[in-house]
Amino acid sequence: MRAESGNGSRTPSGLNMGTENRSISDQLSLCHGPLSVPTITLLHGRLAMSKQGKGWLVPGFDAQRFFDVRQRQLIYEQAEGLCQRCDIPLGAGWHADHRVPWAEGGPTTVENGQALCEACNLMKGQQMQYMDNFVPRPFQREVSTVVLESIRANKDRTIVLASPGSGKTLAYQSLATRLIREGLIDYVAVFVPRVALAQQCETSWMHKGLDGAVGGLCLLFDSTKRLGMIRHKISDPPLTHPNEPGSGFVATYSALVSSERMFIEWARKHEGRFLLIADEAQFCGAAGDKEDGGTKAGGLIERVHAFARHTLLLTGTPYRADNQHLILADYEPDPTDPRRMRLVRDAEATYADGIAEGYLRRFEMHLTEARVTRRTVGALDAPTGDNVLEYNLSDDGSELVPVLRDERIWQPLVDRVVGAVKDKQKFNPAYRALISCMGQNEAKKVQRYLHERYPNLRVGLAISSDTGAPQELKNFKHKPMDILVTVRMAFIGYDCPEITVVGVLTHYRDGGHLMQLVGRGLRVWNKMPPREQSCVIVAPDDPKMQGFLSLLRDENEQGLKLLDEREDREAGSEPVQETLSYVEAAVATTTRAAGNESEMDADELQLVEYIKAAVDSAETPLKLKDVVELAGIMLKAAPSVPEQRAEPDGPPIYEPPKTEREQIAEIKAQTAEAIKQYLYQRGVSPDSPGYQEAMVQATKRVNDAAGFNAQQANTLEKANKRLRAVLSALK
Repeated sequence: MRAESGNGSRTPSGLNMGTENRSISDQLSLCHGPLSVPTITLLHGRLAMSKQGKGWLVPGFDAQRFFDVRQRQLIYEQAEGLCQRCDIPLGAGWHADHRVPWAEGGPTTVENGQALCEACNLMKGQQMQYMDNFVPRPFQREVSTVVLESIRANKDRTIVLASPGSGKTLAYQSLATRLIREGLIDYVAVFVPRVALAQQCETSWMHKGLDGAVGGLCLLFDSTKRLGMIRHKISDPPLTHPNEPGSGFVATYSALVSSERMFIEWARKHEGRFLLIADEAQFCGAAGDKEDGGTKAGGLIERVHAFARHTLLLTGTPYRADNQHLILADYEPDPTDPRRMRLVRDAEATYADGIAEGYLRRFEMHLTEARVTRRTVGALDAPTGDNVLEYNLSDDGSELVPVLRDERIWQPLVDRVVGAVKDKQKFNPAYRALISCMGQNEAKKVQRYLHERYPNLRVGLAISSDTGAPQELKNFKHKPMDILVTVRMAFIGYDCPEITVVGVLTHYRDGGHLMQLVGRGLRVWNKMPPREQSCVIVAPDDPKMQGFLSLLRDENEQGLKLLDEREDREAGSEPVQETLSYVEAAVATTTRAAGNESEMDADELQLVEYIKAAVDSAETPLKLKDVVELAGIMLKAAPSVPEQRAEPDGPPIYEPPKTEREQIAEIKAQTAEAIKQYLYQRGVSPDSPGYQEAMVQATKRVNDAAGFNAQQANTLEKANKRLRAVLSALK
């Protein structure tokens, strides 16, 4: 157990004498260890109890709940410093345990006490059975086991490397539930890189409707005791409510930097009693790698980590995009390449694991070749004039940015995305596509092109400059849509398994980035048979994309990266005037297809696509070719037409679940509108003289009736109370 600061001091026997200033949770850990559900319920005031003097008196129970220092000393000496279950020497965090539980009427006496090591007392606490419906994947089970073993071994962190779609969010949510049940933590603190992911974390785990109905993944766990609300927080205290133990918060790394003091003070207050989750930790550099290395968010995560009971670091790639190490992580020489350093991880889930266990899809990559013309401007007195060089993109991808900006390249790729998603929608109309662009201007051009050429398509746009991007990402998941055009907004942690086509119009070729991007289309959707699902990846045929294809094929993308670097200029050379050179033209030529094991050249793909069109087949070209060849039929013969699916009609359309923050904002807006309507009904409009004064007076009456103002209405209960106050105050 973590040593406490302040007035506490340890005796030679390992007893901490300074308990008088501790929180209830700290005292519980020191004096008794994990509590049963009835005990937790009693201590947090959910059963009738009364306070007299300094102790809690519960009818039918010993007035003294905790063993005092003298009793703990006697119990320790009586046990001769050994655990009375497993006989191992007791450490500093040993538990003074009731033989007959206090919650069942057992007295707090030395005769009813026993000295247990932390592990034995936890095992005793696990005897309570919970009726969970959650069946963890092997990876999720491994994470839970490793963290529990690490905590018992007094290790303060666990490093997890997981490919997209592995279920790491549910892994840490189920882990937090287990740690809460076993009395190891009171809260969970989660940090993520994007607002959309923070909102997704809250609503996917637990969301409540205005009628109080609870929804989300929390329903997989016995409601008797499980992780509570994980509220999205920005800069509004409190991060967690004192009367809601077992809950938590989620915030972005940006919010951590902006409200540093609030988060650090919370961590200090709850020292040793919370689980810290650093999700997508590749967004935090390791402060101290270099003089200018690391990020401020990374340094602050390390500070919060210093107060945590345990830290779980989750990442989809072993390095940051700038090749820096991850925070809190260790590295060792890579056995396959001693020149490289390998991330030391405690648990791992690879693309190969997902394929083997059936939760990740197989892929088919359509690579489009391009003919590039590069012109180098010659000097005015040069006899030969300009120099023109033509080459294939598949041989040289160094000028990928100007190539992808040429509409003769990106438009055919977009057309291929449209064709692929239309084929997928023949199986299920809810299938959709994602197109990732280089920048905001390129994304807007793609969206405009789709609207003009395919007016019947439902196209969404989520770009970083658009303040409505988080809502657009929500809408794309829950409303009827076909294609989402984005710029680095939906490639990290975005969970929408209906995405089954991914268009790569970005020039980023880092292996971790590409895996995160195509991973949006690799998640198996539980509304369709897993064996019938595959992901179509549409991309330019440049050398580094070919390298990424090799990584996918080897199913060993973890720990590997494609380096997007050019040769360094010779140090110390004299500055010279650069030759004026530019990409004059780029034209898409042919497209080939490659999958997990097989591939097709451009001629074969073209022939199969003619057959697809002739028979109106929805199968991908590689699968169609495999079916034909398996039947012993040459490509010249037409395959049978797959029957159109009569089911299902796609997921029911409903309003996306809202975070508590969003619900509070809506209620506040309703209250403000109700006040305006009250004034309007009395002939006072915004154009009327004295409108502002009338608004102030009416608002004051509402605040007086509610007992607080709009800013103080920071919970659903208070927001609703203030809305109801409009009816009573403004009559």
